[in-house]
Amino acid sequence: MATNLQYGSATLHLTRESSTESVGGYASKTDMSQRKSRIIWDQSLDKTFLDACIHEVTTNRREGSALKPNSWKVVAEKLLKEHGLVVDQKQMRNRYDYYKGKYQAWVKLKSKTGNIYDPLTNKFNLTDKQWETETKLNKIVGALKTVPLLFPDLCTQLFGGSTCTDFDS
Repeated sequence: MATNLQYGSATLHLTRESSTESVGGYASKTDMSQRKSRIIWDQSLDKTFLDACIHEVTTNRREGSALKPNSWKVVAEKLLKEHGLVVDQKQMRNRYDYYKGKYQAWVKLKSKTGNIYDPLTNKFNLTDKQWETETKLNKIVGALKTVPLLFPDLCTQLFGGSTCTDFDS
């Protein structure tokens, strides 16, 4: 199945593979030789992804700082079943790392004194100068100025007990 999406002035051509063309939620070797489609992550897809990751961590624990190989397959199957998208482990790991980095920056910024976080709006009340200073310390913090961390409760469940939040990268 092919879909054209209008994104600004560009048109994105996405293809979805049927479940008969994939093995365990992953494209077969012949499909992998074709150009991979870029996934446009929306809130619904993100929520399904985070929920599935939390379920896998709760059920099967982690391997290092991420999911076990079999857990990635389960998450991929859930995304295929609920959203009709075929994703590979690299795409999921990139999204996982994106949320983990953003969560770490969010926790560090939230822990600052001065009531700079507003839980009702899920935004930080900083001046432009403060944003500039914080972004110099951690470039991911700058993203929180315009796009708040989606699903902070889910991110806390997924990353809260497993990450170090005291880093300066």
